[in-house]
Amino acid sequence: MVLRKDLLSLGFYKLSAFHGSDGPLSYRIENVKAEDGEDSKGNKKYKIVGLRVITYPGPYNFEHTDDSLKVSKDFPFEAESLDAITDYLNSLPAPEPVPVRE
Repeated sequence: MVLRKDLLSLGFYKLSAFHGSDGPLSYRIENVKAEDGEDSKGNKKYKIVGLRVITYPGPYNFEHTDDSLKVSKDFPFEAESLDAITDYLNSLPAPEPVPVRE
């Protein structure tokens, strides 16, 4: 079971993605950015507009899991979304683990 306290605070997601697991269910939570104009030097600016949860079966990490096995869902970038993400992760059935490669 994923607990709300396990997902840290909203400020964490401004700087980094979070990886976690609950049995055979692995997940990554990352920020979603949208273009927000340009700065005075003409460089593109971005703002964080949401949180993306990507779930995938273990035992491999995010980078070594085939993209076809990953499922994503987006949430608004607000503190209440972390409660919704907790509920979402706990509502998912346990995936069948990927066979271990020899």
